[in-house]
Amino acid sequence: MRIFDVVVVGAGPAGSTAARHCALGGLKTLLLEKEPIPRSKPCAGGVTIAAARELDFELPESLIERRCTGMRVYLRKIEREVRMPSPVALMVTRSRFDAYLAQKAEEAGAELQDRTPCLGVSVENGGVSVLTDRETCRASIVIGSDGFFSGVRKSLQLRFDRDETRFCVLSDIPLSPGEIDRRFGDLVVIHYGYVSMGYAWIFPKGDYLSTGIGGALSKSRDLPDRLRSFLELHGLNSGVPIRGCFLPVSRWRHDIVHDRILLAGDAAGLVDSFSGEGIRFAIASGKHAAHTALEAHAQGDFSVKIMQQYQELCQRGIGRELQCSNRATDILFRHANLILGTAVRNEEALKRYLMTVRGDSSFSEFVGWLKKRMPRYLLRRFLLFQ
Repeated sequence: MRIFDVVVVGAGPAGSTAARHCALGGLKTLLLEKEPIPRSKPCAGGVTIAAARELDFELPESLIERRCTGMRVYLRKIEREVRMPSPVALMVTRSRFDAYLAQKAEEAGAELQDRTPCLGVSVENGGVSVLTDRETCRASIVIGSDGFFSGVRKSLQLRFDRDETRFCVLSDIPLSPGEIDRRFGDLVVIHYGYVSMGYAWIFPKGDYLSTGIGGALSKSRDLPDRLRSFLELHGLNSGVPIRGCFLPVSRWRHDIVHDRILLAGDAAGLVDSFSGEGIRFAIASGKHAAHTALEAHAQGDFSVKIMQQYQELCQRGIGRELQCSNRATDILFRHANLILGTAVRNEEALKRYLMTVRGDSSFSEFVGWLKKRMPRYLLRRFLLFQ
């Protein structure tokens, strides 16, 4: 049985970030990934500037397929296009992006084992045992960052509630760089109204488009047909293969800290309810998890009191924003034509939202800003009979 200070399960953005910071802090760290790296991951592949700012290093140019500076938004008959003076998101292919983050964890000193599924986690005798198909490892702390179907989370007998779950279908469509430049340029396409509690999208990459639609779990059976309809609307090939994935939108009903176990990223439900963004909060939670692990080892104290620092860190920063997004999403989509439709009509509001995507302001600040102006926007809209 090999002994580690920390075992991190799952080499996505949360896990690789946590493993890297633990290793940089001098902890003997094992990073487990069940899939071969690079791994295929259903994802739109948009790294917001806010997410990129969570990293303490620059992404290499070879990973960035396109810098997007704005968006084209649709809602029923409304169409608006807004641009910012600098990028709001970096377009990447998730398999290459995740592989790079895992490489950075290795370079920091973490041991990476891919093709190694975690088969079980048990807390016993003052530590945590992690069973894989190769061996049983022992650690003081386990960080579970193994996604929506987290085995670590399952070992704690935790499940996401139905209203905490969204479903997406996605497809990549090959297209020449010239055609992408001509039709989309540096704009992402967001189309509301295709599904409850969500939207359809087109993200331009280097030589393909990442397209998809995601929303309420209750509409999941309809999503493949709705995606095909969306693609046809935009003159794109609708006969391409389609993949699906779940998104956990936590409403903070469940602890993400348990005896010597921390949950991060999707395993903790840290996905934005309105945008579906998960990478930013995965990276942030990975850093918080590493900070807590380092603090526990520094004090030689692995009590629940010390572990609880992680939940407090997440709730103060990530939690406040995600809870605000949950509340705003419920209202915006419950009154989509009235409130969301009014916001989409207003260029000022769209640009202000893009500031949150860049990380120049918080989503809660945006909501407060929008609340103050919504009466004026509504009055203007109906005076103009829009």
